[in-house]
Amino acid sequence: LILRTTGSCGCHGDTMYCLKLNSSFCQVGTSFEKCKANAEHRQLSEDSSSDEDAESTRTTIPLAMWDFNQCDVKKCTGRKLVRMGFVKSLRLGSFWSGISLTPTASCCLKPEDKEIILKYGIAAVDCSWHNIESTALGKLKCKHARLLPFLVASNPINYGKSCQLSCAEAFAAALFIVGFKEQSKTVMSKFKWGHGFFKLNGDLLEKYSQCRTAAEVIKVQSEFLNKQDQPTVDRALPPSYSDYDSDESEELTN
Repeated sequence: LILRTTGSCGCHGDTMYCLKLNSSFCQVGTSFEKCKANAEHRQLSEDSSSDEDAESTRTTIPLAMWDFNQCDVKKCTGRKLVRMGFVKSLRLGSFWSGISLTPTASCCLKPEDKEIILKYGIAAVDCSWHNIESTALGKLKCKHARLLPFLVASNPINYGKSCQLSCAEAFAAALFIVGFKEQSKTVMSKFKWGHGFFKLNGDLLEKYSQCRTAAEVIKVQSEFLNKQDQPTVDRALPPSYSDYDSDESEELTN
């Protein structure tokens, strides 16, 4: 999956939403019992709202991917997730109504996309980094194409390289940014090296998740990159990675 860093966003009509809070109060002459009842009702409403938020966080988001069959089945994180039942494999001509992580997008992923993701889920592209130019990405049919903002890969073959994420990392990043952090961690827990993704990107993912619009995400990205001596933020491969199993030690795709 190629996830280029976006420096601008082609989104139009981004809307800032504000939450209107209605608060009741005790009128002069209202009995103490009525005030108490009102207060208890408000507390129940707040508790209910909190429960709904928690339930939303626990919701399992549908994940899918378009597979261009350019990778070694034993080494592909996307295919491993398909085998485990976490991801659905899509035919290249099939339409996806949810968020699609694709290099042809002109807008970056943002927390505002949560509602779309709740309804329809997230899809990613599984293809070789070496064959991006010749890959028929035009076959993809999607309604909400998105780019991921700057992140650093933790997969063994591209460890420390900017934006060269595996399918698993792409799913985890998207889930984390829109607020489904537990599912994000569950996805990465299926790989021995998965914990490293959050060690490398934890702070940045948190900042992205606190944004509302694409413009805010890009601002966080720009501020981070401006602080780096090297834009790629490449890091040396940890020695322990050489001990990993063959089906997780290398991924030439996505």
